[in-house]
Amino acid sequence: MDKNSQEEIKITLNAYRKTVVHLIATNFYGGPEKLVIGHLKSLNGVRYEGILVSFIEGDTPNETLEQARIAGLNHYGIPMSGRFDVKALWELNRLLLRGKVDLLCTHGYKSTVMGWWAGKKARIPVVAFSHGYTAENMKVAFYEWLERLILRTLDGIIFVSEGQKKRLESFGIVGKKSWIIHNATSIVDLRDRGMDKAGRKAVREELNIPDSATMVVSAGRLSPEKGHRFLLEAIRMLHEHKSNPHFVFCGNGPCQEELKKQSKELGIARLCHFVGFRRDIEKIYQAMDLMVLPSLTEGLPTVILEAFAFSKPVVATAVGGIPELVEDDINGILVYPERSDLLAEAIKKCLVSPEKRQRMGEAGYQKVRKEFTFESQKNKFEAVYDEMLKAER
Repeated sequence: MDKNSQEEIKITLNAYRKTVVHLIATNFYGGPEKLVIGHLKSLNGVRYEGILVSFIEGDTPNETLEQARIAGLNHYGIPMSGRFDVKALWELNRLLLRGKVDLLCTHGYKSTVMGWWAGKKARIPVVAFSHGYTAENMKVAFYEWLERLILRTLDGIIFVSEGQKKRLESFGIVGKKSWIIHNATSIVDLRDRGMDKAGRKAVREELNIPDSATMVVSAGRLSPEKGHRFLLEAIRMLHEHKSNPHFVFCGNGPCQEELKKQSKELGIARLCHFVGFRRDIEKIYQAMDLMVLPSLTEGLPTVILEAFAFSKPVVATAVGGIPELVEDDINGILVYPERSDLLAEAIKKCLVSPEKRQRMGEAGYQKVRKEFTFESQKNKFEAVYDEMLKAER
């Protein structure tokens, strides 16, 4: 990471503007990170100074800090070694004190655990965003358990969906204060970029997908809880379908090589395109015909909102907050998790009817335009800030 990520934070102090830091702890740029970037861009700069702070893990580029730089947001990177780095922890505490930060918002188990300590030392309120859990291995499961213990003591919790709130309540976690604020997307930014037929053809040529084929996309981290292995089994059931479907997997993760191997073993490798993380994901969305999300657990997936922003229908599992977005047979199709047969049947229903895809895609667009833009959520976030800072007076 270059020195630009370490640039000093420029905070304009006055009697009215409060400083809010959003802390994340991963180099990965996914749903929670997109939420922070989008929210800080929409924040009322007269009343609040928003800052993104991210821990930097190893030598891997921190895509979230890069996106913050591109967006012109106030941002700061803290190098970190291992799960919990004492030096990084003290640097965070120093930052909160030096910047006269009024409120700390955390995203993810690592930032919540470290933010809890730093917030106490700086004597400022801490609000955690509850995006969902992965438990992809025993180590992560332990830290997520530790986070759940800490959540009980924090000043507030923001749940990204009703489903996520119910899940934490099942663990006995309600928080001193809590709110539900759904994820959002920049719908105007996305749809207005547009793509002509030449652009659509260029994307398909790059991915080696025939122009006549149906292009199905699954976007997200390639990790166990995302359920991609069940999607691959569904693809095997569909590989001879007359619409000649091709499936594009956007994202990186620990299961990438395993999934590639599985696609070969199932004899469907020619239909599966693993393209990794894409900064130009909007081009993929615009060129696709259908989004599929086979997750085993979710908070509120941003990728569904992004698909709807491009008027594309979604086939997804009915887990977490997904049913709060996908209305069965209206803007997509819901299926039970871990059921490859049902997943294949739902995809097939969309493959055979372009008219059905168009109808559901338009319904998805209207839903996200009315309910899930950053502008529509801005007042909800600022109401939380007002309540928390009023309580501290």
